[in-house]
Amino acid sequence: MVREKGSYNVYIGDVALDEYYRAERWPGIADKEDVETLEAIPGGMIANAACVSAALGQDTLFWTVMNSGSISHLLLEDLEKRGIDTSLSIVDDSLPDSKTMIFLVGDEHTIFIPELHVERIDLNAEQMDILRNARYIYSTCSVLALIHYEGRGWQEIAPEIRAQGAKVVVDYDVDYERNGDETRFRNVDIGFFNETGFNSVRGEWAPEKQVDRLHELGMELVVVTLGADGCVVNFEGAESITVPARKVPVVDVTGAGDTFCSSFIAALQEYDLKGAAEFATAAASICVRTMGARGGAVPKEKVLEIL
Repeated sequence: MVREKGSYNVYIGDVALDEYYRAERWPGIADKEDVETLEAIPGGMIANAACVSAALGQDTLFWTVMNSGSISHLLLEDLEKRGIDTSLSIVDDSLPDSKTMIFLVGDEHTIFIPELHVERIDLNAEQMDILRNARYIYSTCSVLALIHYEGRGWQEIAPEIRAQGAKVVVDYDVDYERNGDETRFRNVDIGFFNETGFNSVRGEWAPEKQVDRLHELGMELVVVTLGADGCVVNFEGAESITVPARKVPVVDVTGAGDTFCSSFIAALQEYDLKGAAEFATAAASICVRTMGARGGAVPKEKVLEIL
């Protein structure tokens, strides 16, 4: 399918079968706790965000690396049914099944993500052209670090891709890397952090100093989500914008961050920064009211009803 330049978004990263468990308390080291087994639901950080994008009417492509087993087929078929193009995903039968374990305790969740040990993602010429012509490329820093094209790594090919107009969006979430390497903040246009991730990155720095540092590294827009306290949007050279969260009954917060981030970049096509943050906050409030990470993958009209 031939796509017009700048008319679509590419999501590169994980899709997984989310196995849910509920517990009365979180056990300590060498402790035990009975858990209730709940229904397993398709999830995965980047796949969740892609589902939100497609539900909002965006032309959405999703790429991942996974085996050809029955769970992989189930996960990719679910994405295709949602209108997402997964045709350029890479098959590697040496990988285990992609699963995530989510433990619900009270209003919070703890996620265990088994490593698949993907060591490298080599793009072909078709995939590289698609990235060059995308509107947004949405991923995580750990996945982008695996991408290579013709022997060059991501930090070498990213400037070429961005020069064509594509914007790179990274969800740093809780900042899994935590290695002090600032390379992961370079060649990024929009960076999303949750509160835990942002505090991990800034260390002893004051929040505004850390934002300035990210801008100096080339990040045009820094967005920090604060859970029940809303979000802060920091655009280079402008005053920060704070948008409060909506107070709603919480069933499952899994996927709320993915919903916020993907809704935000979709809304940027129609709204200013504050409007995009308000739209994304409303979408996230829909997500937390239902079980499963994709509760926020709803049509634009449903978000506008809340607004």
